[in-house]
Amino acid sequence: MNPYLKRIRWRLIWISFVCLTTALGSFALNHWVYGRSDDQCSWQVEKGKIVIREILPDGVAEEGGLLEGDELVKIQGRAFEGSLDGTAKAQRFINSKPEGAILIYTVKRQGRQILVPIRLVKPLDFIQLALLANGLIAWLISLLVVLSAPERKSSRHFFYLAAAALLVSSTFQSGNLPLALSLALILLVGVASAMLPPLWIHFFLRFPHPSDLRKNRRFLQIIYGTFALLALALVILQVSALTTDGTVATDGVLGPVIKVYRIVAVPLYIAAALTGLGFFIRGTFKASERLRKALWPSLIVAAALCLDLLAMVVLQGRYGRSLLFTRQIFVFMLPAPLLPLSFAYAIFRHGLFDVQKVLIRWASYMAILGLTVVAYLGGLAWAFSHLSAIPSGWTGALIGILALPLGWILRRLLKGIRRRFRRDFSSTREIALSAVREPRKRFSEESLLRSLRRALGEAFQPHLLEILPIEDRQVLLPAAEGSDREDHRVHFPPQPLKIPPSLLRLARENRELVLGLGGEEADWIREQGGTLRAHVDALEAQLMLLILAGDVPHSVVLLGGKYAELNYGREDRELLREVALASGQVLETALMHQRLVAQERLSQELETARRIQEGLVTSQVPPIPGFHVALRLEPAQETGGDLLFVKRRPSGKWIAAVGDVCGKGLAAALYMAQATALLEQAAQREDQGLEEILCSLDQTLRQLLGHRGFLTLILLEWDEAGNYRLARAGHPGALVLEGLHENGSSEVVPHGRGLGLRPAGPGDWQVIEGVLPPKGWMVLYSDGLSEAMNREGELYGLDRLCAQLRRLWGTGSPRAACEAVFHDVAAFDTQNRDDRTLFILGREA
Repeated sequence: MNPYLKRIRWRLIWISFVCLTTALGSFALNHWVYGRSDDQCSWQVEKGKIVIREILPDGVAEEGGLLEGDELVKIQGRAFEGSLDGTAKAQRFINSKPEGAILIYTVKRQGRQILVPIRLVKPLDFIQLALLANGLIAWLISLLVVLSAPERKSSRHFFYLAAAALLVSSTFQSGNLPLALSLALILLVGVASAMLPPLWIHFFLRFPHPSDLRKNRRFLQIIYGTFALLALALVILQVSALTTDGTVATDGVLGPVIKVYRIVAVPLYIAAALTGLGFFIRGTFKASERLRKALWPSLIVAAALCLDLLAMVVLQGRYGRSLLFTRQIFVFMLPAPLLPLSFAYAIFRHGLFDVQKVLIRWASYMAILGLTVVAYLGGLAWAFSHLSAIPSGWTGALIGILALPLGWILRRLLKGIRRRFRRDFSSTREIALSAVREPRKRFSEESLLRSLRRALGEAFQPHLLEILPIEDRQVLLPAAEGSDREDHRVHFPPQPLKIPPSLLRLARENRELVLGLGGEEADWIREQGGTLRAHVDALEAQLMLLILAGDVPHSVVLLGGKYAELNYGREDRELLREVALASGQVLETALMHQRLVAQERLSQELETARRIQEGLVTSQVPPIPGFHVALRLEPAQETGGDLLFVKRRPSGKWIAAVGDVCGKGLAAALYMAQATALLEQAAQREDQGLEEILCSLDQTLRQLLGHRGFLTLILLEWDEAGNYRLARAGHPGALVLEGLHENGSSEVVPHGRGLGLRPAGPGDWQVIEGVLPPKGWMVLYSDGLSEAMNREGELYGLDRLCAQLRRLWGTGSPRAACEAVFHDVAAFDTQNRDDRTLFILGREA
């Protein structure tokens, strides 16, 4: 049994029990226990006399010798007054007699009284028989459908509609029922008439193609409420007209009221039948070609049946008083069982619901039970026929002893069949959750997903199992093949399926992680286009399982039909939800572990890059006669984009460079390394002056840097006599210090464009020449020093830097000044951390 039926089996059992009991019981009571006897003739009241109006051809009245127009005087010596009440009493007297009883009718014919013997019969009500067959067939088919797909609303609705149809067959009172049973039957008529028409309309709102009206609560309330009020009015009228002997009297004051009710109710019931048929036609033409082809016979039968019933209502209104028409009207009801049979043909022939395995399973159950009972009873019969001398006490003990192994064998056989058609739910749960219980998979995303695929495949054996990543709130569906409306093969290439934000919000907040992909559950797919809906149908995917790593959508699992019922019940979905929650938690752990490993690896790589950069940056300068040199570069992160380069040229002159690559971090450090290599190469060429070096660097860096990348640089070249040449490419200018007073410092700012800028243009690099005086300092720095910022948003500034350098100039130690400046800037800076570089060239006295 499908796990879902653990919750709804009682509903199925009691609904089926009530409907079967009332249908079969009503048929039995009406025809065998309280069956009405009949003389197969009809009467009418004319001028205070009861006159025989019509005699059924080849009936018992004709065989007995009655003629149309005879005046009924007495029946079995009892006289009845010539009124509607008298005819009703005479009819009840006849109906109360057993079948085969002979009553003596006293009739007056041509002025003479004649005694006519009439043998009563109990005719079979073929209308109730046809409705009973229709209800039983529909109920059996719907039971198979709801067992095969219990989670689908259309299958459950089909079951309720079939149960209502079975209930309708109980509403015909053709027997002479007692008062209590008549009252119960009236209530049953009310329930059936209240439920069947709205269920008929509601079912075709959902099947074969869902209509938006199925979600319109007001529309459904109007339909169900209207027929509930009609049923209540019918019950009140019939209870009011109920007599003490259990019959319903339609004469007197209630007669006109009942006629008015019929004038109002009959058109509404006809409209309900035609409305349901209209929705059936509309849904059939909107369905796929495969479904439309399957439903054509059912549609034709339903249309013919509605027209047949309409014709019956029209003819009954015209010929309803005819006895022959009343007795032959069952012909209109004979096609009723064709409707459930046509649905059964569509279900079995075209696979609308997978009922074959359910049918085979239950047929196996019944066959084993039947064979076991036959074997048991046959063995007892043989034993009693050959061992008649055994005392009765020992016989009972023998029966009990034989029942024990027989029951054990039967239990083993039934459990074997059950395992053949359905895995035990506890073992399914154990297999499905095994994917997240192995510790070695907790730190590997790939291993977890691979194990999840294996576990779900073993637990449910779905014909489709895909684990797809979620990127930008969408999933790339795999390629599939399906059929179009003309039943041509259509290839669907991979295409994205967007997951609406509302579903993701429900997944995060309410942990709604299992989404149905059928047409009844996934309107959000249809909203993205018919092609996408057809693609999902071609994949035959039933469920989508969302896996969240924390609150971030990570991947989805697409599941097709499973190994047994091909559908997933509520307990299956709860299990899949539990699997998704556990997988998300383990996946979050695995991703966090991967991030930690990646972070550790990045830290190691950055440390390596920092050491490489330190090797590229000039940190130690050999002694230069007549000069003191101090320098320091401090990156904001492990690596930085500042450049510090000091090199002796082949001519004996020295060159120093301070630069700043746009950006921070590893990328800026890589560009800095390239620029340093270019400077190293240019410094070795004696024929290149500062202008040629800057021009060469500009052209090369424009090819290396990105569209927005650039390098600012300041170059200083000097000789042993203190003569210097200074060029600048967008970098802060150089500072020259000669004393402690404010006029003892000046800024040298040659004009020039930054390197590597786009679009290309003239650099216009200016070279300033001069002589560094004795005890004079030449200071090159990066903007990380002058643009340091404190908590109040105040910049360190060039003036503060100059003042600090002038104060330290008196010490005569560039190295001490360099350390003091860095210490002061670090104490000042609180929020604008940047690479910092300082180069001080001091000439001896």
